[in-house]
Amino acid sequence: MLTEFGANIRESDSGKWQKKAGNVMQIAICDDIQKELEIIRAALDTYAEAHSELHFDIDEYGTAIDVLHAVEKGKVYDIALLDICMPGVLGTDVAEEMLAKSPDMGIVFLTTSDEYAVTAFALNATHYLLKPFSQEQFNAALDRAVKKTEEQDFLSLACVDGMYRVRISEIVFIESQSHYLQCSLFSGEMIRLRMKLSQMFEEIQKYPEFIRVGASYIVNLAFVRRISGNTMEMQGGAPIPIPRRSGEEVQKTYMEFCRKEALK
Repeated sequence: MLTEFGANIRESDSGKWQKKAGNVMQIAICDDIQKELEIIRAALDTYAEAHSELHFDIDEYGTAIDVLHAVEKGKVYDIALLDICMPGVLGTDVAEEMLAKSPDMGIVFLTTSDEYAVTAFALNATHYLLKPFSQEQFNAALDRAVKKTEEQDFLSLACVDGMYRVRISEIVFIESQSHYLQCSLFSGEMIRLRMKLSQMFEEIQKYPEFIRVGASYIVNLAFVRRISGNTMEMQGGAPIPIPRRSGEEVQKTYMEFCRKEALK
């Protein structure tokens, strides 16, 4: 059984696959200057008032270290509004750490200089705003970040401690364990729910990156480092066994997936 991939496990009695629409977007704002933090928050509040169909849960941080501590503790954001020039840690470094936990997050950098623009877009930033910015410029940046978030599919689970939401693209693999499924995420966290693997695969097979491997696993091919013999080596996790009878088909499917990804 693969238990060493992550330390945190949440349980759920039921699960449902759905689009993000109607859910709350988690947003982080970070700026080391209080006045600038207030300006960003006011612009975000104005944006939210004009978009009543959207729902935001907003966390404000006065230091880069505070954001990093929250992320280390498992906090996941859909959108991050980050100042770049902060004492000790640059906003681009913060973004890199956050993206390591949540690769599809929308990043909007806000700064007084354009010298970090190349670095910012190398991180696939959604937008780069120069201070001072207008509400119109801010709205355009948020429109892009929101669009990126809304285009993603999410798994919503009714966990013991409340609703838990995860991006499809964050799922590394799903393992059947007795009467439970254990969903291992890119962040290292695990979510446990009561559901049959066959039921889960019926819902998730519409995403081409997921395949069924034997009777116990659903695997995200995007996180496969290589296939060696009858073993599938996963990024950041323990190896997954491939049944001998399906080894050739799994290998073929993986190579086809890699070919299509290379042509995108």
